[in-house]
Amino acid sequence: WATSMVYAAEEFPAERRGMVIGVIQAFSSLGSILCAGVVPLLLETAWGWRSVYFVGIIPLLLLAFARRDLKESKRFLEQVEREEAQPIMRIFSTPYRNRMLKLALIWGMTYVCTQNAVTFWKEFAMGERGFTDAQVGHAVTIAALASMPLVFASGKLLDLLGRRPGAVVIYLFGMLGVFGAYTCHSHPALTISLIGAIFGASGVLPVLNTYTSELFPTDLRGDAFAWSNNLLGRIGYVLSPLAVGFAAGHVGWGKAVAATTLFPLLALLLILSWLPETTGRELEETARLDPER
Repeated sequence: WATSMVYAAEEFPAERRGMVIGVIQAFSSLGSILCAGVVPLLLETAWGWRSVYFVGIIPLLLLAFARRDLKESKRFLEQVEREEAQPIMRIFSTPYRNRMLKLALIWGMTYVCTQNAVTFWKEFAMGERGFTDAQVGHAVTIAALASMPLVFASGKLLDLLGRRPGAVVIYLFGMLGVFGAYTCHSHPALTISLIGAIFGASGVLPVLNTYTSELFPTDLRGDAFAWSNNLLGRIGYVLSPLAVGFAAGHVGWGKAVAATTLFPLLALLLILSWLPETTGRELEETARLDPER
């Protein structure tokens, strides 16, 4: 997943970079929705849960076949002159360490909300709003399908408005959606809010994927993704469900998850404070360190 973002950033023109990264991310979200729809059908087959893993092998085989023709990006070949493997901690000894740590904090704070936004909605809706299992499934299906056009448009929004204004729109939309999805009472209001929550959980990813791919030089871009998102940023991703579950035992799912919207708000403020506007600029320019930031 991170590899595809790096390739997209390095191979596509600057004016379409946000759109391309957004579309790739949207297909990832679409795959999750399709998986959620197909798994119940697979569980009814004679192989039961085993069929889920069998079907999951198919795209892996296609990927193994397709990667044979995958070449290094032109930027990598032109700018990176090395053959030996580099130390895993290399980025910590470069001037880009602080920028990576800032992005890791933004990733982690964002995940505190987005990781829980949809995960616990069923428990909330059934336990605190009296939804039936069928009503939950109906609401989630409607919200997921309705949010997908917005998710596909999120990357284009970053190219049209700019990274920073686009981040404001997407983050605020997502925060309002999550807050409403866990505080509203009527079924229509909860379903509409859930659209915003699902969009927000997916829409913030093109924002951060674009920034993470643009703010580091080619020889450190992969390292930056690995450390800021896949490792350090995932601390919020992994630990927040435990914290939310613990809090829900005392105050309920609604208050526990609604309170997490404070974290993407803080993440947005950090984006506006720390990260530059990179729209339409080449990677060699966006990767330069700004002493003022």
